[in-house]
Amino acid sequence: MDKDKEERRGQIIGRVLPGAVRLWLQAQVEQVDSLAIDLRGRDRQLISGYIPGVSISAENAVYKGLQLSEVKLAAEDIRINLGQVVRGKPLRLMKQFPVKGRVLLSDADVATSVSSPLLAEGLADFWGVLVQLPAFAQAVEQRYGVRSLQSDTELHRPLIELGDGCLALSFYPYSQGQTDEGPIILGARLSVVSDHYLQLSSPHWLNSMAMLPDITQGEPIDSLSDFRWNLGEDTQLTQLDLQPTQLTCEGQVMVRP
Repeated sequence: MDKDKEERRGQIIGRVLPGAVRLWLQAQVEQVDSLAIDLRGRDRQLISGYIPGVSISAENAVYKGLQLSEVKLAAEDIRINLGQVVRGKPLRLMKQFPVKGRVLLSDADVATSVSSPLLAEGLADFWGVLVQLPAFAQAVEQRYGVRSLQSDTELHRPLIELGDGCLALSFYPYSQGQTDEGPIILGARLSVVSDHYLQLSSPHWLNSMAMLPDITQGEPIDSLSDFRWNLGEDTQLTQLDLQPTQLTCEGQVMVRP
């Protein structure tokens, strides 16, 4: 390819590629405001479908029902099907790559997101793991009865509220066609351990969400002391900051085709 043809093709790629990336990103979310994309790379690299680096920032994004007030992401070493994109085909990833970033959820975001499919599934998995711990299951049965320990138990009307370095989860157990009249309320401090583990500290049963500013008013749950929740090898957290008005998370996730 002579220099003039390569320059013309590079100009075409420079016009087509950002739009294709934007369309692909918008297809991954249900809503997004103020989406900004910065692609880095020389024409020769982009022509081959190789993107050395990309930075993305967005506000008020909704991903699978999860509300995110602010999102800032950066990724490197991305390979896409550029030849097909130029011919009008949708953008596809050709290999996995890590994405580093920071997300911020306000307390309102958390309240809205708790019933989203993504977070609802995560909460159900979390509770399912907890009740497999014999000592915890015994504590639940003594305080709330056996309904919440059934294999078909669902978490109805879930609620998460944020505190200073801690949070509280409330839900009504639903099993065998019946919903408990009173909620289960669990409060705990939350911290990052070993990249992909979240650790519960000072877990307590709470009588109401009003006890969140001082969870030690509740009944200690000794069986959950220092319990760790595995987020999976594809997720690595470096910082988790919980405040009454917002949750901020920094880390890295692996994106796969």
